[in-house]
Amino acid sequence: MIKEFAFRPDEIGNAEDVREFLAGKARIPKSRLIITKSFIDARRKPDVKICYRVTDEVQPDPEVPVLVHKGKKFSLKTRPVIIGFGPAGMFAGLILARYGLNPVIIEKGKDVAARQESVRVYKELGKIDPDSNIQFGEGGAGTFSDGKLNTGVSSEYKAFINEVFIRHGAPDDIAYDSHPHVGTDNLVNVVKGIREQIISLGGEVHFEEELISIDLHSDGDRVESVTTNKNTYVTDKLVLAIGNSSRDFVRKHVKLLGITSKPFSIGVRIEHLRHDIDMAMYGFDTADYKNIFAANYKLAVDTVAGKKLYTFCMCPGGEVVPSASFDKAVCTNGMSYRGRNGVNSNAALLIPFDPSVHSDDPLYGITYQDMLEMNAYKIAGESSKAPYMVYGDLVKGTSGTDASTVFPTYMPGAVPCDLRQLLPEYMIDTLKDGIRLMGRKIRGFDSSSAVLTAVETRSSSPVRIPRDRDSLESICVTGLYPAGEGAGYAGGIMSSAIDGIKCANRLAESMLL
Repeated sequence: MIKEFAFRPDEIGNAEDVREFLAGKARIPKSRLIITKSFIDARRKPDVKICYRVTDEVQPDPEVPVLVHKGKKFSLKTRPVIIGFGPAGMFAGLILARYGLNPVIIEKGKDVAARQESVRVYKELGKIDPDSNIQFGEGGAGTFSDGKLNTGVSSEYKAFINEVFIRHGAPDDIAYDSHPHVGTDNLVNVVKGIREQIISLGGEVHFEEELISIDLHSDGDRVESVTTNKNTYVTDKLVLAIGNSSRDFVRKHVKLLGITSKPFSIGVRIEHLRHDIDMAMYGFDTADYKNIFAANYKLAVDTVAGKKLYTFCMCPGGEVVPSASFDKAVCTNGMSYRGRNGVNSNAALLIPFDPSVHSDDPLYGITYQDMLEMNAYKIAGESSKAPYMVYGDLVKGTSGTDASTVFPTYMPGAVPCDLRQLLPEYMIDTLKDGIRLMGRKIRGFDSSSAVLTAVETRSSSPVRIPRDRDSLESICVTGLYPAGEGAGYAGGIMSSAIDGIKCANRLAESMLL
């Protein structure tokens, strides 16, 4: 039987042991207590409720819908190869390893420990390593962007993914929290643990190794091997999980893979004081409670400019981080640690952009992203600092006002600029009107002191690698399975992991005896 409880913040917010507290209320032994859902009901402020659903009933085995070929026999003529070790490649590798197929995983970037150092140098000194940064390396872009597991995708794989994360060090509340959040500080250990499990099951993971070519068999368009800067791997099964920033690879293989353009979004990061967002959303400061984390929000409005403005990747108590993947460019993203207790909260403010409206070139979206990122670098003084503008200046049509209440968290630093020099007029108008409308939904969202840091371009891939709807195999190259965000089929950690599992299962199915 499911039991539901609703508590005032002061009743549970500082409980020493939430599970023990709930077990006592539910009269269920702590060892048998299962929390199935937790969320905050703030519809009737100031009467905010912290809600939990609990049970002692045994839950379904999350492996059952995932490992559908467990115990079956496979053809082992060649080992499957996976390109990319972000969420899609990581979970594809885990599934194939669980089936005993001994996958070989190739990752252009560095392992997560070395990658942490690369990111530190970038943030503190403004020196980017093009092969190891917030976009490239073990765990993919998600490792350094918060670890949020929210997704609009409905999938029976979610419980399995959560269990894997928990097994390797993620907090167990990601299995039931309405806003599951691992935190960057936890993710670096989680991805290392998953890698070690894959290796223990017979897989291989090669870092700092870049795919050079996909080699086709002489009698047709089917994979025969892949060549990297270090080796050639004979295989007829390839998962391509390259991530959404693999520009060099996409440019080189656009014809081979039949790559097409797809809509994506462009915008800025908006920052407010965490305290102000907490008060607007909950009516209290979450810093007063150790078991209640900084407030989340998700907004979307239609503006007078005729464009939609929406928030994405909201980072409560977080910071804005540098996410370019090449030198002399500025690109923003957001992240927060598990505690979500930073001074500011931030989110991407995005405007949909369809490259096919502007050009027939399938790579136009990448070209436009690159142009914006390079221009952001230029207007900020060519110093790796990011350009920002307070909302009050945007509304008044002025520029150059230094932050006075909300200070930009972007490292290596941010400088006040006129974003009208960077973004087209319709995007500026969309931001002005959209933030005003969002201020009607969250008090203070349209504060003149809100900081807008540019430019955010990497929320999703601007290209898609076409694949068959049922087999998930490339429509151009037999034996190749495009997967995850870089292939255009996901947008975030959870949806990418789900897609990686789906591709791994289709690939394994093609190897059944």
